[in-house]
Amino acid sequence: AATGAPEVWLLGSSDYSAQLAAAFGLPYVFANHFSGEGLERALDLYRQNFQPSEHLDAPRTFLTANAVVADTAAEAEERMLPQARMMARLRGGRPLVALETVEEAARAEASDHLAAPLIEALRRRWFVGAGDEARTAVTAFATAHGVDEVMISPVAGAYDAEPMDAPAGRARTLELLAG
Repeated sequence: AATGAPEVWLLGSSDYSAQLAAAFGLPYVFANHFSGEGLERALDLYRQNFQPSEHLDAPRTFLTANAVVADTAAEAEERMLPQARMMARLRGGRPLVALETVEEAARAEASDHLAAPLIEALRRRWFVGAGDEARTAVTAFATAHGVDEVMISPVAGAYDAEPMDAPAGRARTLELLAG
């Protein structure tokens, strides 16, 4: 029973996607949650090459970002580890396994030093911390890149006692970011 067409955005993480969105006059979403590499260049290319269209008369952007926010910075760091280890496996060409709990990830991390540099690189691109600190960081990130919106992907892991399919930390991330 739709009464109209959905708004079309172009999601990408490369120069090509930015140039394509600009050429067609579409809003552009940079997939920072996926890569983060080339963010500034892609946004610059999009804005510099934007051609007005029937959809849009000026550039419109938003970024995606991974976040793990908790009542304490220490808890946020713990809850970050399972997803960070999974992404490190993916980026490092290692076999993918079922997502670990926070406790499983901590035990594995103690002996798996090969993933540490990859996890640290991810950590620099994610928003991980306590509520006010993380909220301020997300706002500063949006302002620094001049974007209209930021879409948060809550990636907090589950503790052993929590359900894996609905970790409480993901909902808490959104609650704390909303203030």
